[in-house]
Amino acid sequence: MQYHLKPRRRAAVLGASALALLAATPVTAETLTVAIPTFSEQTMTPWAGSGQRKTYLDLVYDYLVYIDAEGNAEPGLATSWEMENEGQTWTFKLREGVPFSDESCGTVTAEDVKYSLERLIGEDSRAGPASTMRRVIDRAEVIDELTVRVHLKAPDFLLATGYFGEAQQLGIVCKSYIEAQGEGADAAMPVGTGPYTVAESIDGSEITLSLREDVDHWRVSPDFDEITFRAVPEEATRVAMLQAGEADIAPVSFDSIPGLENAGLRIVSAEKTWSPVIRLGGTVQTDPDRFNPDNPWADVRVRQAQNYAVDKQTIIDELFHGQGTIANADTPVAAWNSVPPYPYDPEKARELLAEAGYPDGFEMKLKTFTTTPGAELPLMAEAVALYWADVGIDVTIEPGDWPSIRSEWTSGKPLDFAMTHRGFPFANPENGVEAGFSTKSLFASFTSDELETKLAELGAETDPAKRTERLTDIGHYIRDQAGAVFMVLANEPYGVGSRVGDWGIDTSYVYNFDQAELASE
Repeated sequence: MQYHLKPRRRAAVLGASALALLAATPVTAETLTVAIPTFSEQTMTPWAGSGQRKTYLDLVYDYLVYIDAEGNAEPGLATSWEMENEGQTWTFKLREGVPFSDESCGTVTAEDVKYSLERLIGEDSRAGPASTMRRVIDRAEVIDELTVRVHLKAPDFLLATGYFGEAQQLGIVCKSYIEAQGEGADAAMPVGTGPYTVAESIDGSEITLSLREDVDHWRVSPDFDEITFRAVPEEATRVAMLQAGEADIAPVSFDSIPGLENAGLRIVSAEKTWSPVIRLGGTVQTDPDRFNPDNPWADVRVRQAQNYAVDKQTIIDELFHGQGTIANADTPVAAWNSVPPYPYDPEKARELLAEAGYPDGFEMKLKTFTTTPGAELPLMAEAVALYWADVGIDVTIEPGDWPSIRSEWTSGKPLDFAMTHRGFPFANPENGVEAGFSTKSLFASFTSDELETKLAELGAETDPAKRTERLTDIGHYIRDQAGAVFMVLANEPYGVGSRVGDWGIDTSYVYNFDQAELASE
């Protein structure tokens, strides 16, 4: 990554009345305003909710390892790391003298890293990767003040860039501060080592971050004194805010791109950074509590039919304006490039449904929501419902919100519905496979005994080339078993206003708003 060191500007911390006024007037030169659809849980510790909160928390917390635009590992809070014991022991050396935003915390130590990891993988953690990380990680050991050693239950050859990298949720917290907050830690103003602190958090409305005045940050020197995030669920409102200068950056849908460009605004896109997908509930076949044999799609032929029945290229062309490719999996994985996607073949779909005992189709529920990215998910649900209706599957679409659907999905019950969702690329692709297809993951949407065996063999393999071969084989298996209805590998567009100069995003670090430069006058 390249960071541009520029003089910092300072702005007074705005009170609630001034923040409200900003909704009707253009923002000042020192404030970057980012409009996003949701704050998710709006909790402030890494383990207290979903990865969507990284939008704002990535500016407050730092990570042990960062990834550059080419996918290479860069030192973060860890200046170096070493893998031993055939991938089962990792030792991280920490950057010296990195101060927390609260003076009472001092600087980052191995105790803080150990504590952050233990909380993230704790039984009470609501972080997405928590359950799969618990399967891999045994314990953390403090060697000295700046050295932490992590012992694994199984080899993980990409731990540094995977679970411990910036794409995941292991933001490093101050142990003493969290312990002092007690049960209120998740709602308290967060203390991290990032370039910003949370100045104000208004439930469901605004989160204001202020640039730290006490440090020259080791990683980046932002141009903007404040970054204000506004929760704006409506796409039309975000677009209007961009056009009026009331927002500087906002995720937008593909339909909004032509109008924004005609208005003189630019679009910055990260390519193939997310994958709209339909996950089928109740197909965790290795867990009796989560397997629902009464679902028609418990039969692999039905799942295959659901894939064949959808004209995904037309959905890409019409809904995503051609900015995507037909997905062969639920996340982009290089080892799966050889996996063929399902072609559009409604006749094949009808044949498979008849073979499975559903010649007249069946009824089902499809839950959907909007998110970032993911404004198109409800429209995608409607399109898929029409294609499925053509082969006899009668779909009832139930709009909802992600926190509610996520809570139901991870409840450990035998689900009887499908949901639209979006997958992301993982720095360690094996982490994504575990999250979606391992019995140990509460978020898993499909498992089988054969797949569990394949995952165990992958975990035990120490030869990198053979690991890639095994991962490729897993991709073919999940495709053949129709572990989901694979839809699109899509770009992620953002509308960017005239006050923002250089700002580039890539698949490794989408939420780098601290690198947005102030445009030259």
